[in-house]
Amino acid sequence: MRFEFNPASVISASIFVATLSLSSNSFGRQCSVTPPPGSIVETGCSSATVADLNAGCNAAVPVFTDLGTLASGGVLNVAGQFGTFIPAGGTTYTSRDLDWYLVQCDAGTLAVTLSTANAAGTGQMSASVIFIKTAAGADPCLGDFDIGVQSSACPHLQSIVSGAGRHLIVVTTPFETDQAVPVLQCGTYLMTLTHTPLSYPICGTSTESCTVAHGAGGCNIPECCEQVCSFNPLCCDIAWDSGCVDSGVTTCGLFIYACSPPASAPTNDCATESQLIEIGQSNVVADNSNAGTDGPGPVVSACAAAMGKDLWYTIQVPTNGALTISTCVGGDASTDSVIELFGLGADPVVTSDRAGLLPDMYIGCVDDTCADATGTIIVGGPGALTLIDAVAGEYYLIRIGGWYDEAAGGQETADTFVLSIVTTFEEVMYTTGPQHAVVSAAGALTNVGLSSGCTAALMPQRWLAQAFVVPSSAASWDISRMTVKGFAPAGVTNTTLNYVVWSRLAGNPRPLDGQQLFTGSVPYPVGYNGGADNYGNASHDIVASFTLAAGNYYLTAYAANPSCGTVFSNFAWFVSAYDGINLIDAAGPFAWRSSVFPGTAAQGFLRYTFNGAYTIAAGGDPNDLYNTAFDIFGSPVDSTPPCLGDYNNDGIRNGADLSTLLSGWGTSAADITGDQMTDGQDLSTLLSGWGACPN
Repeated sequence: MRFEFNPASVISASIFVATLSLSSNSFGRQCSVTPPPGSIVETGCSSATVADLNAGCNAAVPVFTDLGTLASGGVLNVAGQFGTFIPAGGTTYTSRDLDWYLVQCDAGTLAVTLSTANAAGTGQMSASVIFIKTAAGADPCLGDFDIGVQSSACPHLQSIVSGAGRHLIVVTTPFETDQAVPVLQCGTYLMTLTHTPLSYPICGTSTESCTVAHGAGGCNIPECCEQVCSFNPLCCDIAWDSGCVDSGVTTCGLFIYACSPPASAPTNDCATESQLIEIGQSNVVADNSNAGTDGPGPVVSACAAAMGKDLWYTIQVPTNGALTISTCVGGDASTDSVIELFGLGADPVVTSDRAGLLPDMYIGCVDDTCADATGTIIVGGPGALTLIDAVAGEYYLIRIGGWYDEAAGGQETADTFVLSIVTTFEEVMYTTGPQHAVVSAAGALTNVGLSSGCTAALMPQRWLAQAFVVPSSAASWDISRMTVKGFAPAGVTNTTLNYVVWSRLAGNPRPLDGQQLFTGSVPYPVGYNGGADNYGNASHDIVASFTLAAGNYYLTAYAANPSCGTVFSNFAWFVSAYDGINLIDAAGPFAWRSSVFPGTAAQGFLRYTFNGAYTIAAGGDPNDLYNTAFDIFGSPVDSTPPCLGDYNNDGIRNGADLSTLLSGWGTSAADITGDQMTDGQDLSTLLSGWGACPN
C-alpha cells in the first residue's frame, strides 16, 4: 500500500496571508456557476485517467492556462471543473485537481470570486480554496503565494492590491476529510476576475520606501500608499513627508527601526549592539529591568506576542543542526518571556539600516511560561525555541523580552525578569537531504509516501528499513533526535510514532529478528515545515536518547495505536530523498519492506519496487527513488581523555597552569580531582602530567 498527495499541498503549508488586505464575502451575487456569455471554458476535472491540461507546477513540465490581459476596470469569467479524485492504484480520494491560471493586469485591486457546484449539480461544494501570487516572474513556480485561503462561503472572494504585472491564481478544493462520504468529488465552478484601478496611480509605480520621507508623492507598497493617501491626498499629490511615514506606520503596521536606550539600560538594549554569545556559554544572564523596546511589534514581526523591554544576542552555529534557546533555567511559573529569532546569514553586523529589515529576517518565536500544566519548570520548554534547520557558519539574532497585555498597557508594562539564557546545539549526524516529488506514469509530479504502521489486518507491521551511516569523525555519537518526513493519510488513528534501529551488515542484507539495537516511541508529533521539502509540514520529530558507534545501520519509523487490527495506523514516509543511501542489486534500486515481522520468510523484510508506477523527477538520480527522507541529530562523543590541569586548553601543562592552580588554592576554582577543593592532590596531579598533553 502506498499513499500519494498532489504536490500542490505544499502551497497550503508555505503560503502566507497578505497582512494588508484580505476579504471574503458574497460579493453581492448569487452562488451560480452558470457562465455568462463570453466566458473562458477550462478543461474538465483531471483524474487517474483524464490528463490535466493546466496542472501548473504539479506537472513535470509546468503548464498553465494563460488568461491574457485583464483590462483596467475589466472583468473575466472562467468556467471549469475541479475537486478530489481517486488516484491510479488507490482506493480513497487522496488526490485533488487544481487549476492554475496566469493573468496580466495593471496596478490596482485584483479580486477573485469563486462559485461552486457539487458533482451532482444539486448544491455548492462545502469549501473551496483560492491562492494568489502577485508578480509571478519568469518561473511562476518559484516563491510563496501572497494569499491562500479556504472558505465555505459561496461565492468565495479574495482580493489583493498590487502593482502592475503578471499574477498566478490557483483554485481548488480541500482534501477530503471523510473518505467514506466524498463530498468534494469533481464539480463545476465559475471564477470571476475583476480589476479596480488605483485611486492614486503613483501608488502603482513609485519605487520610494514607505518608511522614508521623500520629495515625491507615493511609496512602493500599493495597498499602504492607497490607504494613507485616501486619508491625506497630499501624500500622493505633493510629497511623502514625515507625516505620511507616520501614517504608514500607524495605518499599515510598517516598521521603522529606532533605539533610544533608557538610563541604566543594558549594553545590549539595542539590536545594533547585540551581545555575541557562544553555544553552551554559561552565565549568560538577561536582566531587562531597565531595558527599552526597539524590535518590531506583533503585527510587523508575525509573532502574535506583544513584547517589550527587549534584549539582543547574536550566536553562530558551527555546522548544520538544531539550535535551541531556553530562558527556563532560574525561571519560575509566572515568568513570561518571549523569544524571537532572526536570520543574519554570514554577516553578524546589524547596522541601523539593516535593523529596519528585521521583519524580513524574522524566523519564528515562542511565547510562553517555562512551566507545564502542573506548574513544573521544564528547561527545554515550552518557553524554549528550537531552530531545527540552522545553517553551518551562519549567525542568528536572538531577541528576548517580556510579554505584555496590549489591552492593559503599552511596552513599558512588559514583564521584567532576570533569566539565564541556555543555548544548546544538536549536530546533523546524518541526513538524506530534502524530500522531492516523483513523476507518475501519467507524467504528473506527486509526493509519494510508503505506508508504515498497522495498515491492514494482514499487515500489522508494514515497516521500512532505511539505510544510514554513523560517521567515523567520532568513535560514537549520542543520538538525541530523529526527524522523519511524511504524513498521516486520512482515516487512520496514530497515537505514537515509533522507531527501530537495526544493525546493517555488508552489502544489502535485509534486517532479521535479533538485529534490533534500539527501539522507542513518542506521542504522535505535530508535523512542521522543514522549508526545503517539497511537501509542507512533513517533518515529524522523534526525541530519543541512545549511543551509536561509527558504522552502518537501518532505521525503521512507523505509526501505531493500541488497537492494531481494528483501528489502522499509518505514517506515509516520503520517498525520493536525493542524498540517501541507495539499495541496489542486479535488478536495480529497491527498498526493504515488511508486512509482518518477523513472520515467515515471505512476510519479513522483502525487496519492494513500484514496478514502473513512478520515476525520479528531472535532475535526480534514478537510484534515489526509494530513499525515504529523514535527519538524525546528535553530538559526537569525545573519546579523548581530558588533559587534567591544562586550564587554558593550549595543549601543554606548564607555568601558566600552575599559576592558575595556585590562585585558586583553598577554593573550588581550580579543582582537578573533583572533590570541590584546590589543594595538594590537584598540585600533585598537575605536576605528574607536566608537559605536553597526550593526543
